[in-house]
Amino acid sequence: MPSSLQLSSRLLCVGHVALDLAFGVQAFPSQPTKTPAHSFHQGVGGMSANSAVAIARLGAQVRFAGPVGDDASVDIFRAHFRREGVDACGLTPTPGQTSSVSTIVIDARGERMIFNHRGSALTVPPPFDPSWLQDTQVLLTDPRCVAWAEAALLEAQRHQVTCLLDGDVAPPQDLARLLPLADWVAFSEPGLAVQQPGDPEQALTRLWSVVGDRPQMLLVTLGERGLYWQRRGQPVRHLPAFEVPQVRDTLGAGDTFHGALGLALTQRWDDLTALRFASAAAALKCQRAPGILGAPRLHEVLALLSA
Repeated sequence: MPSSLQLSSRLLCVGHVALDLAFGVQAFPSQPTKTPAHSFHQGVGGMSANSAVAIARLGAQVRFAGPVGDDASVDIFRAHFRREGVDACGLTPTPGQTSSVSTIVIDARGERMIFNHRGSALTVPPPFDPSWLQDTQVLLTDPRCVAWAEAALLEAQRHQVTCLLDGDVAPPQDLARLLPLADWVAFSEPGLAVQQPGDPEQALTRLWSVVGDRPQMLLVTLGERGLYWQRRGQPVRHLPAFEVPQVRDTLGAGDTFHGALGLALTQRWDDLTALRFASAAAALKCQRAPGILGAPRLHEVLALLSA
């Protein structure tokens, strides 16, 4: 487990925030039909927004920046971040544009199906404000708003800020712009398959030929199968997943992993310690609902690691 932890860290999450409408069902239907939901929750999601909440729940200081529409969702987003202790200084309403909305269906096993409408604000954002990076140790970003992600990564590089990119499913041309700009790239299994189809372990190795000189670490999360990770110039390694006694809700588990990994990077731990910390946080999240509100607190992660 980590030998020490400094929570004076400051992180910035740049990217996607969405209004989430989550429905719990017993099982996914096999064909189009009316399906009764036994639960419903309206909340806030989005990759970088969720990672910011996960970081705040672990006790670190975190800002969020992302373009949104000038609709009623803005007040919901602000209230959510305020409750969760996230500084939403960069939440930027964009005149005449819309915010993202997701409908999430979660079955009794905790697996989820997502139907997402991406807001137009992601495609026509105002300029990224470099002042949001002030005093930042680690930048986390995602590919949903590629213009802001690229600007944030370039600005972070100028200020020698460590950068973690969430390599989820995205147009290949968008990730091609971002991959060479990050220090760490953490793929989901479907996200990696978009870039390099085939066996994930072999795909990581092949990817080095196209990511440029800057990235130092590539990894892919595989859910209950753990993760593969490879530091530049070293062999691929495997980290098993923590056992989850009962999966309740996987929504936000990947974002929790990214947030916890970002915090770990501020601590300058060795790779294995950082990845175990992030994996433990994600495992605890899978046992809790709803969504990112099930992300764990620091003492819970440390207790799982010590056990």
